[in-house]
Amino acid sequence: MDIILTLFYATFIGFYNIFKKLATMKSKESTILVIYTTTTFILTLLWLPFGLSIPASFIPIFALKGFLLATSWFLVLRVLKTADLSLVMITGVLSSVLSFILGITIFHETTNALQIIGSTIIVLGVAIINFINGNREKKETKLIHFVVLFLSALISSTSNVIDKYTTTHLTPFQTQFWFAMFVALFSWIYFGIECVKSKEFLIKKEDLKNWRIYPIGILLFIGDVILFFAYKVPGSKMITISILLQLKVVISIIVGAFIFKEEKLFTKISVSLFVIAGAILIAL
Repeated sequence: MDIILTLFYATFIGFYNIFKKLATMKSKESTILVIYTTTTFILTLLWLPFGLSIPASFIPIFALKGFLLATSWFLVLRVLKTADLSLVMITGVLSSVLSFILGITIFHETTNALQIIGSTIIVLGVAIINFINGNREKKETKLIHFVVLFLSALISSTSNVIDKYTTTHLTPFQTQFWFAMFVALFSWIYFGIECVKSKEFLIKKEDLKNWRIYPIGILLFIGDVILFFAYKVPGSKMITISILLQLKVVISIIVGAFIFKEEKLFTKISVSLFVIAGAILIAL
């Protein structure tokens, strides 16, 4: 069941990434970020009665996760402007590898030969797709780019550890409520700093009318609650979920290729089938 739920999550987040790309055609990345994280938090108010019933000891954990993720997202937004896109896209692959290692060392999760082969196939396949997709525009790569993107991958894998730990003790609704609240809070803090530096409020009427932003928050809301239910399944493993999460790239690339009429579609589909074969091995 955890594998099925993770596949649903990957599908929703794949379309989430597509809408993010569509939204950037009308609005700035940081503006999009605060609007869709706020949209997600507003939706999680549905879980408010559940959220208020958690032990106070978990609140600092969610605050830490919100701070780390908001920091990571804003750092990556900065790097996107100057780094080679193929380098940026590889961050998700690195995050999966780190999560795989952390799942074994922290939660003492076990794996088998088929899962290792399947995981390797997915990581390699996603890396190839990202390289093909991001190799169109070459930019100067500096040491700071590697540092920021490694930190982003480390934060993402740490977030997976927190998800696994919190969903073991709390319900998916409680986990999502506090996570969404703190991510939105810290996103607004960073956005506020950006507004102060720019000496203007960076959300315009045109941004609020950019309808493409709101599906991002909705898809994130649906996807995250599915992911937290996947972690809640008895016997679910972070090492399996973290690798299967990368299937979101397949959805984004394939569907996005048709929408944006990108090149090398046949090659991307071929590699995607390779990645799907890896997912089947993990499911076995």
